[in-house]
Amino acid sequence: MNWTERILDFPVRAAAVDDFLKDLRAHGTADLNAVLATLNESGLCREALEYWTGNAWIELAPNAPTIALAGPGFVPRLTLRNFCGEAAEGDEDVFFASEEESKDHDNA
Repeated sequence: MNWTERILDFPVRAAAVDDFLKDLRAHGTADLNAVLATLNESGLCREALEYWTGNAWIELAPNAPTIALAGPGFVPRLTLRNFCGEAAEGDEDVFFASEEESKDHDNA
């Protein structure tokens, strides 16, 4: 079972990541500590965090590493399944924001 399945196949984990993603959309910040505590598995937390930061979807707040900030690659229409590493056909454009969309997000 890969890290994507280990999140999406467990309702509590999926709900925690979904809440995290909703906060990023709404506020540009989210409680990283809360989502990682709910995932409750160090390897899973590491893989998810590496995926999210590797795609520039989140950044750690410089003075508060338990807070995540929406990164420069964050796209508000990113779905829970995409955020958890599952790519569906036709979703390639979800993964990388256009310059215009990034500017819109920065100005929000």
